[in-house]
Amino acid sequence: MQYYFKEDRDLGTKKSLSKRAWDFSSSNAKPLFFGSSFLAISVFSFFLVNGSLHGNPQSNAVIVPENNVPAIPSSETFEVTVKGNGSFYAVLFDLGFSNDEAAAIVKSASDIYDPRRIREGDVFKVVKTNGRIESIEYRYAPLEGLMIKPDESSVGGFIVTRFEVPSTITVKRASGVIENSLYASGIDAGLPSEVIMELSDIFAWDVDFSTETRKGDFFAAVYESVSAEEKEIGSRRVLAAEVVNSGKSYAAIYYEDKSGKGEYYDVEGRSISRTLLKSPLRYRRISSYFSKKRYHPINKTYRPHHGIDYAAPAGTPVETAGTGRVVFAGWKGGYGNFVLVRHNANYETAYGHLKAIKKGVRNGGKVEQGSVIGYVGSTGISTGPHLHYEIRVRGKVVNPLSVKAEPRRKLNASEMASFARVRDSMMAKMSEPKTVVASAK
Repeated sequence: MQYYFKEDRDLGTKKSLSKRAWDFSSSNAKPLFFGSSFLAISVFSFFLVNGSLHGNPQSNAVIVPENNVPAIPSSETFEVTVKGNGSFYAVLFDLGFSNDEAAAIVKSASDIYDPRRIREGDVFKVVKTNGRIESIEYRYAPLEGLMIKPDESSVGGFIVTRFEVPSTITVKRASGVIENSLYASGIDAGLPSEVIMELSDIFAWDVDFSTETRKGDFFAAVYESVSAEEKEIGSRRVLAAEVVNSGKSYAAIYYEDKSGKGEYYDVEGRSISRTLLKSPLRYRRISSYFSKKRYHPINKTYRPHHGIDYAAPAGTPVETAGTGRVVFAGWKGGYGNFVLVRHNANYETAYGHLKAIKKGVRNGGKVEQGSVIGYVGSTGISTGPHLHYEIRVRGKVVNPLSVKAEPRRKLNASEMASFARVRDSMMAKMSEPKTVVASAK
């Protein structure tokens, strides 16, 4: 026996289904499955238009854009800052990458930059469109970084590339008079901190900025300033500099010879660098142990027959005054931890009371001028942290301040004409009060 539904063609009215609506014998009746299909289509259409069984037009509605105009993509840009002991992996995980994806990205990035060097406070800039990552930017330096983007040719793949930020180099000049210290006066004159430290390095063979600067001493510098994205981000090179210390003038001009080697020379074309530094405690290293706002120079005392004692904070790095071979490195009675370096047939330098000798410094080993050989301490016979420094000329201890080592080189006649043009140009710029020239990089 088949069941039939009697079709109601009055679509403008709603009739309840009752026993009288069923007719098992009428010839006008159609099979039940036909009527049921019609009913199902009608109900589905109702729900489609009205949204739900409850007539809620906000729920699951199918929205057809007017005139078939596509919806505008939703884009967002945000930053992720590395916290605590965070890592490249941790940042990628937080952004939703799988283990395999993160591993592949880190491996690709390793060819450009060591991800292990990421530190707390580093920033990743992320761009998303409709919830999909479009790019991740990480700057590991002011002017360069990594860019991570989806690989359109590989499903789920990503490409890691290195990028550079367009920059501008501007040649600037600044000068000032020392009131308290080179650092404080340099900052007051508008010099970047890195340029101030570079000045102390350039003249390290002539002036001990930790102990020999006097109120009223003069300094000036012509240097390259680097800007990007409409802000100054640092400096590149000091092109020329001058220091007047206790009435004596020292000038340095940066010059590249015919072979392309760059070095600083005085106005006569003689190399600024010499066999021995003026002091084994570099101003750059000492200054890091004091407040930048109120720099207090180290003290030094003269010990008859035994060189100079420099009082400095324990742990201050000690540099070898010149290139040479280590004759002795170890414990030596009242000197405590002691290092003796032979520079040539005439000169030796000695360093005593070290807190520790740097790892790798040993008898017979070679050391380069300016390399750290130990750290200020108070070992042996000592009343407090200080460095005992000696210069020995042919085995005899002499006053380090009386030693004037010869320049390493002097430009030959064929180079002097070219050098003179650079020197005259730089010395002229040294007297100019403002920015000199700008060039795009």
